[in-house]
Amino acid sequence: MSKLDFSDLERQIKDTVKNALDSIDIDINNLKQDINNKAEDTINEVKETVKNKSQEFNDKMKYKVQNQYRNVTDVVTKDQKGMQKYISKKPVGRVSGVVYMSLGITGSVLFGIQTIVYAAFISVLGKFLIANLVGLGLLSSFFIISMGMTFKGVSLRKRVRRFRKYISCLGDGSYCNIEKLAKVVDKKEKFVVKDLRKMIELGMFTQGHLDDNNTLLMISNEVYDNYLDAQEAYKRRKEAELRNDKKEQEEKINDPEEEQLKNTLEVGNNYIEQINKLNDSIHVEKISAKLDRLQNIVRQILSFVENNPRRLSAVSKFIRHYLPITLKLVCTYKELNDQVVQGENIKRSKVEIENTIDTVNDAFEKLLDDLFEDVALDISTDISVLQTLFTQEGLTKNDFKK
Repeated sequence: MSKLDFSDLERQIKDTVKNALDSIDIDINNLKQDINNKAEDTINEVKETVKNKSQEFNDKMKYKVQNQYRNVTDVVTKDQKGMQKYISKKPVGRVSGVVYMSLGITGSVLFGIQTIVYAAFISVLGKFLIANLVGLGLLSSFFIISMGMTFKGVSLRKRVRRFRKYISCLGDGSYCNIEKLAKVVDKKEKFVVKDLRKMIELGMFTQGHLDDNNTLLMISNEVYDNYLDAQEAYKRRKEAELRNDKKEQEEKINDPEEEQLKNTLEVGNNYIEQINKLNDSIHVEKISAKLDRLQNIVRQILSFVENNPRRLSAVSKFIRHYLPITLKLVCTYKELNDQVVQGENIKRSKVEIENTIDTVNDAFEKLLDDLFEDVALDISTDISVLQTLFTQEGLTKNDFKK
C-alpha cells in the first residue's frame, strides 16, 4: 500500500472519529437541553402548585379573619347602639361650649384692649367727663361679659369631658358606683352627685337615675325599675321582721313562764346590787373577800337560769329565801362593824356571820354544780354515743392494734 493510501486512510479514520464525537456532543447537548427543559418545567409546575396552594390558604385566612372582624364589629356596633339609647348623641356643651369660648376670648381681647386704650386716653387728656366715663363703663361691661362667656365655655367643655369619662367608666354596663366615677374624674363624691343630677336634668343621660343614698348611677329605666323592686322587697322584709320581733316580744310578755323568769332575774340582780353596795361600805378585808365570792356565785346561777329557763324551779327557793336571809346577815354585819366600841358580843357575832357566809357560799356552789348535772349527763351521753360509733366503724385504738 502506498503512502498516499495510508494518508487517505488516516484522514478517513480521523473524519469518522470526528463525526462520531460530533454526534456524541450533539446527543449530549440535546440530552442536557432535554434535562434542563424537564427540570425547568418541573420547577415551574412546583412553583405554580405552591403558588396556587398559597393563594388558596391566603384566601381562606382572609375570609376567616374578615368573618371574625365582622363578628367583632357587629358586637361592638350592637353594644354601641345599645348604649346610645341611654346617652345623648349631642351632649349639652359640645357645640355651645366652643361658641362661648370663641366669642368670649375674642370679645375679651377686643374689649380688653379697647378698655385699656380708652382709659389711658382719658387719663392722658385728663377729661373725666360723664360721657367718657360712661363709655369706659360700657367697654368694661362688655369686657366682663366676654370673660364670663369664656368661663362659661370652659365650664361647658369641662362638663362634656367629664361626661365622656363617665361613659368610659360605665363601659358596657348600665350602672356604676359614684365612688368609682369620682375617682375617674378626680372629684369629690358630693361634686359628682351634683354633676350627674345636672347631666340627667339636661338629658345627657336620657334615662339616668340616682339611688336614694346617692351612691349609684343607673342609666336605664329597666335597671332603675329593678332597683325600686329590690328596695320595695327589702322594705317589706324589714317590716315583716319588725312585726315578727314585736309579736315575739308580746308573746314573751304574755307568757307566764317568761314573766316569772324575768321577775326572778330582776330580784336576784337587785339582791346582788345591794350586797355589793354593803360590801363597798364594809372595810374589812376578810368579809369583803367572802362577799365577792358570794356575788360571783350568784351571778353564775342567774346566768345559767337565764339560758336554761326550764331549771327556774330549782332556784326559786334560792332566790326567794336564801338571798334575803343572806342580805339581812350582811346588813347586820355592817351595823355591828360600824359600832365605835367593839365589845366581845359584837366580835363574836361578827365571827358567826363570817362563818355563816362561808356556809352560804358552799351551799350556793353546790346548787350551781347541781344545775350542771343535766349538762354533764348530756355530755356523758354524747361521749358514749361517739365511742360506740367509733367502735362500730373500727376507728378506736384497739381496732388499729389488731
